[in-house]
Amino acid sequence: QPFVIGKAIHLKEGTDVSIFATGHTVWEALEASKQLQENGINCEIINITTIKPLDQEAVLNSIQKTKCAVTCEEHQVLGGLGGSIAQLSAQKMPIPLEFVGVDDKFGESGKPMDLMKKYQIDKEAIFNAAMKVVKKKI
Repeated sequence: QPFVIGKAIHLKEGTDVSIFATGHTVWEALEASKQLQENGINCEIINITTIKPLDQEAVLNSIQKTKCAVTCEEHQVLGGLGGSIAQLSAQKMPIPLEFVGVDDKFGESGKPMDLMKKYQIDKEAIFNAAMKVVKKKI
């Protein structure tokens, strides 16, 4: 897969919820999608390879279809992927959003998987956020 600055990569087509992920959370989103499918939720997963510039076309096309979204990042939600997609959505196509990321907390050192669980940026958090946001869109 060639890397193109400013171009997202569609990993999974879906109709119920858009999941925008970056970095390590892409794998977590793919894992969460299995559990979502078991619960009747068909999610679209898009790997946001660059936050700036954001692939606005990919984001807007996806949320137009699903009418709700979850953003996933191993970063502060404010000033990162979550904030960028929230701003774009607010300006162009308001939808319910949930954010999986660090919630304005000081970062610590440790084993990556332990930290992802502690800061709730793992597949369980993504699953829970997707289930929550799907209920908000009606």
